[in-house]
Amino acid sequence: MYYSYADFLEDLKALRTKVEKNIGIPDAIVCIARGGMVMSHMLSLAWNLRSIYTLNAISYSDQNVQSSLIIENMPNIKPEHKKILVVDEIVDSGKSLEEILQKLRSGNPQAEFYSAVIFQRTNAKIFADFYVKPPSLEWIDFFWEVDMLEKRS
Repeated sequence: MYYSYADFLEDLKALRTKVEKNIGIPDAIVCIARGGMVMSHMLSLAWNLRSIYTLNAISYSDQNVQSSLIIENMPNIKPEHKKILVVDEIVDSGKSLEEILQKLRSGNPQAEFYSAVIFQRTNAKIFADFYVKPPSLEWIDFFWEVDMLEKRS
């Protein structure tokens, strides 16, 4: 299923509203690369927020098969950042988000971490604090993953 920019923009605005109504504007964003990068960028602009951290969570192969989880580049979060939003595009199994939140919370006990995604699978082992909708049953081709790639024959 192709997920267009127009759909993304509508969903991201809905996600932004949910976050603001529940916790206000966060002090910082932790972007889970690569899926959360476009979202984090746009949310940071909407909130005029320059405190953006990035970490890498790799759990899918090039064949769209979930494999072992690798988390790299855990951020050093400033002590003054108390309310932090962790952003990714989807919670699939929930393993990645669960482990990332555990690591962030154990390394930063002064902060409150909240999670936000667009798509949340209903059978995942963890639910994001804020999400917009369940994904379709088919693989999602996000516009930022496919629009810049050459068509290969």
